[in-house]
Amino acid sequence: MQKQWESRILSLEKIKEIKPNLDALKVINSQLSEKAEIIFFDIKWKVLKTLTTNNNIVLIAQVKEKIELKWYKLDFYYCDEESFSYALTWYNQLLSLENKAKKELEELESAKWVSAVEMIKKLYNQKNQYSETDFIKEIIRLAFMSGSSDLHFQPEEDWVWIRLRVDWVLKKIVVFTLAEFKKYLIKLKSIAKVKLNIDYIPQDGRFDFKTKKWWQTYKIDVRVNFMPVLYWESVVMRFLDSSSWIRSFSEIWFMWESYDILQRNIEKPYGMILVTWPTGSWKSTTLYSILNKLNVPDKKIITLEDPVEYSLPNIQQSQVNLSKGYTYTEWLKAILRQDPDIIMVWEIRDLDTALIAINAALTWHLVLSTLHTNTAVEAISRLINMWIAPYMLAPALNLVIWQRLLRKLCTCKTKIDTSYWEKEEIETSLKKIKNIKPYLNIDFDWKMYKEAWCEKCNYEWFAGRIAAVETFELTENIRDLIVKWASPLDIFQDIRQTWYLTMKEDAFLKMMDGYTTLWEIRRVLNN
Repeated sequence: MQKQWESRILSLEKIKEIKPNLDALKVINSQLSEKAEIIFFDIKWKVLKTLTTNNNIVLIAQVKEKIELKWYKLDFYYCDEESFSYALTWYNQLLSLENKAKKELEELESAKWVSAVEMIKKLYNQKNQYSETDFIKEIIRLAFMSGSSDLHFQPEEDWVWIRLRVDWVLKKIVVFTLAEFKKYLIKLKSIAKVKLNIDYIPQDGRFDFKTKKWWQTYKIDVRVNFMPVLYWESVVMRFLDSSSWIRSFSEIWFMWESYDILQRNIEKPYGMILVTWPTGSWKSTTLYSILNKLNVPDKKIITLEDPVEYSLPNIQQSQVNLSKGYTYTEWLKAILRQDPDIIMVWEIRDLDTALIAINAALTWHLVLSTLHTNTAVEAISRLINMWIAPYMLAPALNLVIWQRLLRKLCTCKTKIDTSYWEKEEIETSLKKIKNIKPYLNIDFDWKMYKEAWCEKCNYEWFAGRIAAVETFELTENIRDLIVKWASPLDIFQDIRQTWYLTMKEDAFLKMMDGYTTLWEIRRVLNN
């Protein structure tokens, strides 16, 4: 190829052998190139190889002057008009590649559900074409677009899996070697703004990115945890989508009496509302949606969170800092001196926090908080076991919400006949529900919803989740039982004589309306 450049005059045959540098072509547009009969076809160290007919000396001089102002030097080659006409076709190659790149970018930006997962796999196969930063950022964005709530980088002995949690089920997507992942781990730490040289203690970081969703641009917050494990560091990212975290109570799947009970209790001027939960049960969604409903100009709302997940307008949000001695107890004492009407304490963890929260609920404050329990009724015994006196707990507590999430059937669902054993299980639950709610008009045709396949549900039947909810509202009779040190079993038997539906019964009613399946209820609630 070197011989080609020994002559400054290039024939058509020689020009056809040239593979143009597209970055050089972009220096001037095709219209100016055609008019001046000058084209740049290669670039190295700010030197542009330049092909021209030399017919339009004035325009060539003007182009040369402009280009040299950008610190380029021109290395001239000459050809006839026929050869130059062929050289202009290089712009068609450039346009074709730009259109292809634009199409690929549009596919990346619009990818969602199963297409986003496929794009992750495609991106992984082309990873050497991207910088480490661009590659890892695009993996993160596509993971969010797939509908996942969490992105995991899980190290094993010889490799690192990328796993997505979609509808609370973890799925393996692609795998790196440990050597490959090392450079990406450094980029992840840099993006999350944590210390790059620390790998022996856990670290928490945060960052955000923008993506398109339904033709609009949204900012997505990401909470990142790095934790040393046997073979390296495990990385987990939680996506916090501020565009979708506030929902109406019906969107959280409070239905029938549970909806009325929640509405009734958030309208009370004082008392405590507890959300009991395992991880990933829309605790944040429920609490923030309650706060949003209560957020009116004549109320002062202060929150104590660990950490602050979403920024709320017109609400004063504070965050504990255990490393500097700012505990729940210390912050809660300070909050009460700020004259709030409504307080949200992210979690009741110890006796001191519980006592301050309950005293606040007894002194004309509405208090929202969370507690770890296995059932709604067990919140009573949990607080008493913390040494909260029953005579204080009974008047302070208004409502306990216990919720778990079930995967929701996609709209592509279809019906099949119910088996004998499934029918027997459903009949048993229906009998209990009818005994408690005789006025409910339950019409079930003994057919179960089963799979059909579409892209929206990743060909896995389910798309999205619904909450199975148990709402335990304290009545005067329940308050008397608490003061008398009644056991959770005694309290449960009492409320079952009235309106109370368990979480599983709430799930069965939603199953009968075609929102989920018996197998999903068994998977989540029979454990």
